[in-house]
Amino acid sequence: MGSSVGGMLLFSFIWLALAAALIWVVAFLVKRDSAMRASNPHVKILAQQALGPRERVVVLNVLNRILVVGHTPSQISLITELEPEDVANLKPQVASADFANNLRQFVKRKLG
Repeated sequence: MGSSVGGMLLFSFIWLALAAALIWVVAFLVKRDSAMRASNPHVKILAQQALGPRERVVVLNVLNRILVVGHTPSQISLITELEPEDVANLKPQVASADFANNLRQFVKRKLG
């Protein structure tokens, strides 16, 4: 009777190991597939500037439209849409404060 219990334990361990390996493979494939879908050639981040620990302004090119959005943990809001000429002049500078000031001036000009 002792050998049959040991055999059942070994059989159970092998099936548990196979099930764990199968779960790992499925999780890996799902993660890889979602990463492939996340990269969209029609959406490009042109620039971003952190405003706080979890808030930022992002300049996006979405289907050849230049959008400035505000991003927080709970929402994404459209701030304005820029002309392509504005973005051509919007070159990230060495200091991020200069870039932030340039971006702020563009947004004020568009909203004002």
